[in-house]
Amino acid sequence: QGLPALLLLLAAALAPTRTRAGSHSMRYFLTIVSRPGLGEPRFMEVGYVDDTQFVRFDSDAETPRMEPRAPWMEREGPEYWERNTRIAKGTEQIFRVNLRNLLGYYNQRAVKTHVTHHPRSQGDVTLRCWALGFYPADITLTWKRDEEEQAQDMELVETRPAGDGTFQKWAAVVVPFGEELKYTCHVQHEGLSEPLTLRWGNPFHQDPVPALPLFPSTANLPGPAGRRGHLHSVTSMLP
Repeated sequence: QGLPALLLLLAAALAPTRTRAGSHSMRYFLTIVSRPGLGEPRFMEVGYVDDTQFVRFDSDAETPRMEPRAPWMEREGPEYWERNTRIAKGTEQIFRVNLRNLLGYYNQRAVKTHVTHHPRSQGDVTLRCWALGFYPADITLTWKRDEEEQAQDMELVETRPAGDGTFQKWAAVVVPFGEELKYTCHVQHEGLSEPLTLRWGNPFHQDPVPALPLFPSTANLPGPAGRRGHLHSVTSMLP
């Protein structure tokens, strides 16, 4: 089970400064939180003097900028806020890269790609190429016949969430019975070191293929962090 959201938090504390009234501390808390699906992560930065918040940046704000959170900070001029807004936005980009890398480490699970075989009453066959459990959502599935793309004859469903922070997709093509081996499915995804090529292993097999989950509803499932993993080829080879 994935976590509802993956959070990366950094607290930067400056050394306490001693004044006549005693010692005080200044701390900055920087947080980035991933979102399920394709949403951009949320980045927040807040600064405290002792227990008093005095500045804040929130990427979800209508106009993200560093803003005062204590009356005495309102005396600072525009240059101060513009400079610190630039710094916060630069830090946000660094945190997004770090979060993306962390998500890659977090989702090191084997993921399946395979081809299923479905005879039709018309006497021909549907070959369906599956990609399951991948992240991020961008993926390319292509059917070819003797290295010629079958884009016009291919049925391609939209990429859909699997309910665990990963995604699913399939592409299907109708082929003449007995010519299945002339067709190959090609899979491209950034989790792959190189594109995969899959082929149906036994075109004369007539037994029903094992049932596979067809994009279950995620309405009652937790929304975990989008997670990145590696895609591995598992071509269907039924006896």
